[in-house]
Amino acid sequence: MKRSEILKPLSREHHMALVHAKRLLAFSDQEAKAMLDYWCEVKTVVLADLNRHFEEEECLVQDVNEPLLARFYNEHRQLRTLMHADNVKQLRIFAMLLTDHIRFEERELFPCLESVHYARLCRNREG
Repeated sequence: MKRSEILKPLSREHHMALVHAKRLLAFSDQEAKAMLDYWCEVKTVVLADLNRHFEEEECLVQDVNEPLLARFYNEHRQLRTLMHADNVKQLRIFAMLLTDHIRFEERELFPCLESVHYARLCRNREG
């Protein structure tokens, strides 16, 4: 799918987040130690990247009146809590929600923003 220039960088960042989510889920099928070791290794970078990414997205959609944003904000809130998980069960939930959230943004939210709210995104990007 062709993505607008405003949203391309965010879509590229989604790829790396999906890589981490996929690895967490793969490790969750193995022993708990493997998953926790992987998360310990990448957690600092992933948290910094995701927090920055969420802030960029939230600034971009500021003052956009779109019903899909209720899910967007709710999932950001849940992900911010789950990303600090320190057990396999919660990390698995985090990885599954992150995967579902990215799919939602790429398949539903971003196309809607591009087709209905593009002018607002441009103004928010400039400001």
